[in-house]
Amino acid sequence: MTHGHDFLTVGDGAYQLEVPDLGIVLNVDRLRRRSDELIGELTVRCDLPGAQRVSDEGVTVAADLNLSSVRARQDRASLLAKRAQTGDAFDWFGTVEYFCQRVIAAERVGQPAVLLSDLAPPTADDTVLIEGRPMLLKHPMMDFGDGGSLKSYFALWHAGLLAQRGVRVGYFDWEFDGAEHRARLHGLFGDVMPPIYYVRCEHAITHEADRLRRIVLAHSLEYGVVDSVAVACGGRPEDAEVAGAFFRVLRQLRIGTLLIAHINRSETGDQKPFGSTFWSNYSRATWFIKRSDADADDRVVTVAMTNRKANTGPLRPALGFRVEFGGDRVTIQRTDLAQHDDFAGQLPLWQRIVGTLRAGPMTYAGLAEELGAKVASIERAVQRSKGRTFTRVDGADGIARIALVERRSA
Repeated sequence: MTHGHDFLTVGDGAYQLEVPDLGIVLNVDRLRRRSDELIGELTVRCDLPGAQRVSDEGVTVAADLNLSSVRARQDRASLLAKRAQTGDAFDWFGTVEYFCQRVIAAERVGQPAVLLSDLAPPTADDTVLIEGRPMLLKHPMMDFGDGGSLKSYFALWHAGLLAQRGVRVGYFDWEFDGAEHRARLHGLFGDVMPPIYYVRCEHAITHEADRLRRIVLAHSLEYGVVDSVAVACGGRPEDAEVAGAFFRVLRQLRIGTLLIAHINRSETGDQKPFGSTFWSNYSRATWFIKRSDADADDRVVTVAMTNRKANTGPLRPALGFRVEFGGDRVTIQRTDLAQHDDFAGQLPLWQRIVGTLRAGPMTYAGLAEELGAKVASIERAVQRSKGRTFTRVDGADGIARIALVERRSA
């Protein structure tokens, strides 16, 4: 008896074959190579009368299969014939063989080559500016910092702000639990909490990959937070292979991601996250997050975000935030880092100049004395941003001074 087969790709590394008139469906996912052989998890559903099933979804057999082995395909076909109780009425071996050959061919071909000039250019919708930070909706970016720097709080806050703008966001959590994140979300946004899909993860991301792909597709997610890299990677963060496998999974999800990582304990730990340099290399943007050590009251803290890497545009200015914990509410507001002694000295000179000029126009000499810098350095910093950030104004005394463009336009 012959039947038509409907073969289709249902996602990266996931394929399906249907025999519509018999209610037979073969799915394979979690594909990987082992000693040059293609291994995948094959799930077979059968609605034929008398078929033995192990779930309400009609699953007859679900187990790994070596798609490259003829013997393995024969053995699986024999098992399916026995479980489905079809006898010789259905060619299980032919169906399994056809499916495996199509999957092998599809995996071998991969994505076709295209001319770059034929591809659509990036659009403004690919990036959303949230409180001074470009959130990349198609690429991975990373926040890294020491424990207690409020990385998870800020990740949830940014996720909520994205959700308020209509972006469908998931929070993939390896560290905390849903109840705690729910309490934090309520603290940040009150009773009208933005819709964020919470996903508790227990295994390495390479083992969670198929489940995460299905969740992304089921809820049409466009963005995801990974909290945190050290636990999700399932290996030594120092190993390049671990970082490579991690980012291959992210690529299969086809969404933008915010990755939370820990600090490198070396003298340059504020430049790159802990582990292999590939964590920074593969991320399209990285931000170092530091909590002020000078806050006398733990209920009000200052946090600085410094952009260490940007592949999709210029480095962004360092951002300051004031976080106030008041009862069951948490308020986050922008603050000027130049006004905080423990951060001001770490800012680029031009940003320190901006903070100083907020009080009013000053001469080059006055700025140099105030900031402890050379006049020539002040002149170069102003010249590089003249017209965009700084402008020259003539004082009543006839002496030219430097002012902020934003103050003059105001």
